[in-house]
Amino acid sequence: MKNKIINITICVILFIIPLLTLPKGLAEMTYNIPKYVALLICGVILLVLIILKRKELKFDRIDKTLLIFYILILISMLFSFNIKKAIIGEANRFEGVLTFTIYFMVYYCAKYFFQYNKKLKTFAIITVCISSIIGILQYYNIFPLYYIYNIFNIPYRPGFASSTFGNTNFFGSFLAICVPVFMALYLIKEKRCYLVLSYISFWAMLSSATRSSWFGLAFATIFGIIYVIKNHNKELLKRVGIIAIGFIIIFGIMLIPPKFLPEQFQYGLLSNRLDLLNEELHSMFIEQNVESSFGSGRFQIWSSVLKVIKATPLIGCGPDNLKEGLIYYALEDTIYQAEVYNRYVDKAHNEYLQIGATIGIPALIVYLAFIGQILYKERNMFKNKATFILVIPILGYLAQAFFNISTIGVAPIFWFLLGIIQNEEFKNSLINKDDNS
Repeated sequence: MKNKIINITICVILFIIPLLTLPKGLAEMTYNIPKYVALLICGVILLVLIILKRKELKFDRIDKTLLIFYILILISMLFSFNIKKAIIGEANRFEGVLTFTIYFMVYYCAKYFFQYNKKLKTFAIITVCISSIIGILQYYNIFPLYYIYNIFNIPYRPGFASSTFGNTNFFGSFLAICVPVFMALYLIKEKRCYLVLSYISFWAMLSSATRSSWFGLAFATIFGIIYVIKNHNKELLKRVGIIAIGFIIIFGIMLIPPKFLPEQFQYGLLSNRLDLLNEELHSMFIEQNVESSFGSGRFQIWSSVLKVIKATPLIGCGPDNLKEGLIYYALEDTIYQAEVYNRYVDKAHNEYLQIGATIGIPALIVYLAFIGQILYKERNMFKNKATFILVIPILGYLAQAFFNISTIGVAPIFWFLLGIIQNEEFKNSLINKDDNS
């Protein structure tokens, strides 16, 4: 019974929380509030169940590495600029100690308690279809809710496709997991539903205009190609061709600007984003103007974040306290961002620099060691089908994390993958039972 409740709770985190949101401007509450409240409730449930199952708890070397990481987070919290924020998190980010605790519980429960269920496939299909279709409709400015908002004069702020994540970058990080995993599932199982999901989520990824997610997909695809080369046969090559042709067609459709789209939405079109990327690359490599031109000012942000790391390398400025750290250690940069870009920076737009700046370099080293241990343990990904299916989305997420930020609607899925890939019973069921579902 306890394991069943754990399964249900984690399914809520994986398939319900990503869909919870408040449209920007619709209420005084920030759009991530529903996700955070639901995540806290699920976290309490998991904590109670873990306590009840305390006699069954076990820790291997990888878990001990994660425990060290958690201890370093707690130490950083005690010496943070704002302890309350270190616990709860920055407004609308909510990635303080409480959230980290829930991430780690999701990881642990996925690793030791989560069990395969045929309904998982249905839940995944529903969640990905809903979020992807909403994003695609937003891209073309035909999302039905917009008309309802206009009728009742409800304020909203449309833009690029952000679906139920409130931000295009968050939506992109979600799709950096979804597209690779469904590609891998189709390559291994050749089920049409996985092919269709690959197409829909890829279309949504292009609609999000999030280049970090494109990079994550490209990185994961490299390992997919290696898998195909090592295990090549006619059927596998045929499936690769089908995926490639579909992606090329979708890409071509996206390059054609829809005539009905208002001018204020033109900036988000794929063709314009590609032109912008071309200009940034030209500025970066030809004009050698790296810092101010590439990645929506990310190099400027990274430069400021490095000052925080240099100033407090051992314990960081505190979990989710980057804004305070930048004000204290890089005030001129913070003022520049406010005056020139009309924004304040509270995330590093690089998850690894974020950890280094907020929790410290030792914590970053331990985190990378934790990830490295898992990937080394699952190094048979080119021989084991289940391992390949689960490693590919992990690699996609890790790659996009170089240019993106962690968010409560997506990070739990990543931590779940880190745990479930070590769950041998689940992996065996993923291949054997799902084939008959």
